[in-house]
Amino acid sequence: MPSRPTEVIVRCEDLQQHVFIYRCLVAKGFRGHAIQIKHSPAGDATRYVLDQYPAQVKALRRVPHVCKAVISIVDADKATVQARKREHDDALTNSGLTPRANAERIAILIPRRNIETWVHHLDGKTVDENGKYPRFRGEERKCAPAAQEFARRCPNDMRDEDLPSLHDGCKELQRIAK
Repeated sequence: MPSRPTEVIVRCEDLQQHVFIYRCLVAKGFRGHAIQIKHSPAGDATRYVLDQYPAQVKALRRVPHVCKAVISIVDADKATVQARKREHDDALTNSGLTPRANAERIAILIPRRNIETWVHHLDGKTVDENGKYPRFRGEERKCAPAAQEFARRCPNDMRDEDLPSLHDGCKELQRIAK
């Protein structure tokens, strides 16, 4: 398998996740023009991402010789990270596809409780994964330093005190950023 995807397809819930993952991927060395991100236009954002996921995986599998990757991002909200990942597996099997294999360049990032939890944590604030933290509505770009910090830490500088879902997100990101 090639060492780095030349194209990354991302589906996420909202503009905050969009900005966060874009800044993170650019900090990881991906070219901005190779990152294609779409977030939910309105309505149930989690449903949007889960509905998009099988089509993106199918497209990835259709051209295994092309170095592409898929990233899906949904907030855990009140669910667990594992429950959200099971929803992704179910979306594939309900579409007649097999669950993702370990070698596939498919990453599922699940911030718990939401992406703002990661942002505030990476900005040095004390947070827990059950609390609600302020959004950056209209100022989504303010998450750029946190996204760059995540890219810097992952994988070799993750800290014991980093949030469990952030550790999981790092492992997921390594599926595509080898």
